[in-house]
Amino acid sequence: MNDPVAGGKDADGLRGRSVLVTGSGCGLGADLARAAARAGARVALNCRSNLTPVEALASELRREGAQVSVCAADVTDAAQAERLAAETARAFGGIDVLVNTVGSFGWHPVIETDPAEWRRMLGSNLDSVFNTCRAVLPYMRQKHCGRIVNIGAVGAERAAGEPKIAAYCAAKAGVVAFSKALALEEARHGITVNVVSPGVLPSDGAPEPAPTRGSATWADRVPVGRSGAPEDVVRAVLFFATPAAGFVTGQVLAVAGGWHL
Repeated sequence: MNDPVAGGKDADGLRGRSVLVTGSGCGLGADLARAAARAGARVALNCRSNLTPVEALASELRREGAQVSVCAADVTDAAQAERLAAETARAFGGIDVLVNTVGSFGWHPVIETDPAEWRRMLGSNLDSVFNTCRAVLPYMRQKHCGRIVNIGAVGAERAAGEPKIAAYCAAKAGVVAFSKALALEEARHGITVNVVSPGVLPSDGAPEPAPTRGSATWADRVPVGRSGAPEDVVRAVLFFATPAAGFVTGQVLAVAGGWHL
């Protein structure tokens, strides 16, 4: 693979690579953008409309010496996703890495989920991934190199269901299937596509796993004995984004402490 970083002193890192992180105004997206920038990457920050948090993050990272661009775009809309990709490529001379973190969450049984909510959930979690992946592929193909990392959910690779989150489960299972298909299509173009599936993070707004017999706390329900943290997910995503993962594609990595095995 003609990897622009392979073989150099940063062959296992992100230094000098352009990284687009969708939904990077807060939460996991912001954590990933911050980590990529501190690893030496040039980072494109994205939000749907409220620029205040991403501008604050951009200022923070620029003070640390990072190259950062900012673009407001609703990635559930194909035209806006294409504009985001074009602005990122123009700012950095291409796109090396795409990390998709956009995805809303809703907790309602099917009978209480109206069609508009169903479409919103699929649009946020699945359409956004299709739109952004499709938008960045031409830029990655130009270099015959690219890394795409999509955020799934633990159990999505088995199309596992959970009560009251049918739309979310369907969307995340779709992300996994889509990512595997895209990995096969783009492998010959030097582009890898992988999925990181977090367990429940205490601050992500998702419901906690169903209680098990004898469980007293969140950590008691996770085999490793503690709740997850954003940095656990960040480390996994950054591995898939680096040249070190050049022979890894179409994979789903659960970062869940053994939950749902």
